Amino acid sequence: MIPLLILSILLIVALVYMYNQWSRNRMPSKKRRNQVLREMKEDMDGWSSNLVKMSKEELDLFSLTQDKQVLKTGTGTTAKGTFTTIFHEPVVSYSYRRYLGKQVNELLYARTADHDYVYWTEKGKTTLEIDDQPVGIIKDQVLLGERTGKELARIATTSQDNYLPVSVGNREVGALTKLPGKADDPLSQRAFEFIPDDLNEKEEQLLMSMAVKELVGRSIPG
Repeated sequence: MIPLLILSILLIVALVYMYNQWSRNRMPSKKRRNQVLREMKEDMDGWSSNLVKMSKEELDLFSLTQDKQVLKTGTGTTAKGTFTTIFHEPVVSYSYRRYLGKQVNELLYARTADHDYVYWTEKGKTTLEIDDQPVGIIKDQVLLGERTGKELARIATTSQDNYLPVSVGNREVGALTKLPGKADDPLSQRAFEFIPDDLNEKEEQLLMSMAVKELVGRSIPG
């Protein structure tokens, strides 16, 4: 009788644990997303600070190097880290969570010194918010406007000399390297090339919104 009781208790504990794991790693409902995002931001406050203000100079020096990168895989995948310049100045921090599902379900939150970027991906479709304002939908490396449905930005799918051109509207605003970072290079690999000197604030934000999603995605196993 006692062994059967113990076995029953262990089975209940195992079922509760499995349910909690499943519940924790499934895509949160739209009602819970603000809470989930708030918790992610609060967690980032504890380990990401003193980000260097982004400028044309920082974009030119932006590297593939990440500081304090942490990656955990299992029932769900989580990751966080901070991208730095080639001189190891922190410029972009991010926190990422992949949820269960046959299609891609994930949350990516990134911040610079001045802006917040939130990417919710559900069933393969990504919505983008910048500074709590809805911007649009990213699909197949193209950002379409929330209100107009017109193209706002894109990353080319075909590389040119190991770079992927990034455009905002009809203008190319930089190119993202496809080359991996080199462990033996003390200054690391620069992420961008060909950034125009007259890059404006809107172009910078859209460039970063596309590039951060791409770079974080590369660093997380599929």
